Amino acid sequence: MGTDKGCGARSPAGAHVARYYRFQDAGGGTHIVDSIDDVPRASRANVQCIEYAAEPDAPNGLSGVLAHAPSGWQSFGLGVAATLLAVLVFRKLPGTMRLLLRVAVTAGVVALLAGAYLGWLRRTTQQSSAAFAGPSSVIDDAKQAVAKMNARIQAQQTELKEIEQGQGEK
Repeated sequence: MGTDKGCGARSPAGAHVARYYRFQDAGGGTHIVDSIDDVPRASRANVQCIEYAAEPDAPNGLSGVLAHAPSGWQSFGLGVAATLLAVLVFRKLPGTMRLLLRVAVTAGVVALLAGAYLGWLRRTTQQSSAAFAGPSSVIDDAKQAVAKMNARIQAQQTELKEIEQGQGEK
């Protein structure tokens, strides 16, 4: 196992850091690997460490959002409670009401519960402070998160290519 050549000295403790190692082989070719173990022993003396820390404008990053996300058991419990409430509403409506009206009232209660659940889900993941939300807002949140992650990955890949070509020396 080789040395990390100063890796971690610049990154704060507990921060999520992507770490790569740049080295040149005997033929002068530049290589970037993600493990010091992938660097040949002969090249380890001249290895350069490259680190990417979490974005400064998003200090919690994805792990911060996931820390506040509801567990599977919480979601399951809310689903069971909502189902029981819908059944209770349907059963407590007067039997003289037409079946179609009873189903419509129950469907309205289910829609309100679903909106409240999606609102709660967005609040716990720090996406919104609204009490109610629709499926489209949750889908939009997911699309925005994917777009941000793809942009970050693309920026990292571009920088790694520049470093590999010897243009982006730090």
